[in-house]
Amino acid sequence: MSKKLTRFVAVLLLIALLIPAAGATFAQGVACEEDYSVQADDWLSKLADKFYGDVLAYPAIFEATNAAAKADPSYATIENPDLIEVGWKLCIPSAEDAQALLAGESMMGGEMMAESGGEAFNFVLVPKNLGNPYFDTANVGAQEAAAELGVNVTYQGSATADATEQIQLLNSLIAQQVDGLAVSANDADALVPTGKAAMEAGIPVVSWDSQIAPGGRNVHVNQAVAEDIGRVQVQIIADLIGGEGQIAILSATSTAPNQNEWIEWMKDELSKPEYANIELVAIVYGDDEDEKSYNEAQGLMKTYPELKGIISPTTVGIAASARAVQDAGKVGQVFVTGLGTPNQMREYVKSGAAPKFALWNPADLGYLSIYTLYAIASGQIEGKPGDTFNAGKLGQYTIDENGVVLLGPPTIFDINNIDDFNF
Repeated sequence: MSKKLTRFVAVLLLIALLIPAAGATFAQGVACEEDYSVQADDWLSKLADKFYGDVLAYPAIFEATNAAAKADPSYATIENPDLIEVGWKLCIPSAEDAQALLAGESMMGGEMMAESGGEAFNFVLVPKNLGNPYFDTANVGAQEAAAELGVNVTYQGSATADATEQIQLLNSLIAQQVDGLAVSANDADALVPTGKAAMEAGIPVVSWDSQIAPGGRNVHVNQAVAEDIGRVQVQIIADLIGGEGQIAILSATSTAPNQNEWIEWMKDELSKPEYANIELVAIVYGDDEDEKSYNEAQGLMKTYPELKGIISPTTVGIAASARAVQDAGKVGQVFVTGLGTPNQMREYVKSGAAPKFALWNPADLGYLSIYTLYAIASGQIEGKPGDTFNAGKLGQYTIDENGVVLLGPPTIFDINNIDDFNF
């Protein structure tokens, strides 16, 4: 199926949503050969591949399920084919009926495309994992940029921060011939072949937050200079613990490229003479899962009774660590800092569990990522070093010699300014 035809299908689906009667007529008489309950990490193209061996057959499941829902409300009504929820009941038509549905869409596509003009790009914002407040906030910014640019941005990811699952999703999106991918990588090197395949298929790839290594993306949108991010977290913890004592680092996954780079800069900062009385006793990983991060923080306090500080350069980990300190009754004895969002950390700043932390605005990061992707997809820039483009309210940006666009320096949040922010 050509890229143009795929866009025809997208327009058809949109019109089907706006005119329910047309969708019902289109799928009339199609039986459900099988009912399916949506599981974690399912998406329609993945199910189409499972049942029909073709990721592009997903509109058949979409149409059949919505038609079934009109007669039986136990079936899901799918408003957006890119968003399905765990537990939803889907109608899986037979291979023959699916083929008939797809054939009908193909015949109608040209007329609808002509009416729409076909100008809107379909981009996908891919986080490390879903259910993470940091990435959800980035999506808010991405949707703001999409509205300004007149493009479509869908938000798709796995429930867990897993590189293999992320690669599977990206392969599916490449097969669907989306117009651009903005990806926060779970593994910098593992995603290179997939990113390269996307670019070879004419799909621009922008990594953001956590980079895909060069060769697997056009541009990386960096939230701040890695050195600054690493050093500032050590500077904050040193201030909180009075310049002496044991500290530990609770990171996300062991393969997260941004986390690992920040940790190397933390170690470099700790090697300076002014930190001679601070001992880094452990580096542990919570895999960006709340429960595991909480348990790791508890484990650190039990293993190291004299522990005075925890640095967690991840929004999930810092909140879980602060909560663990509160629950252990160690506020004022163990201090937490790292990278978090004001809304999730406000309670812990005011309680004293995490009096000070740093971050950039993830909404701005998502916003900038979509503007960067649009500049490449629309032909404004090639995505090469030296290219300059406009990013709406954020102003002009230039791609540096390493293929990176820099959002800006991190902000320090504490009791004096925490209530000035809402994200």
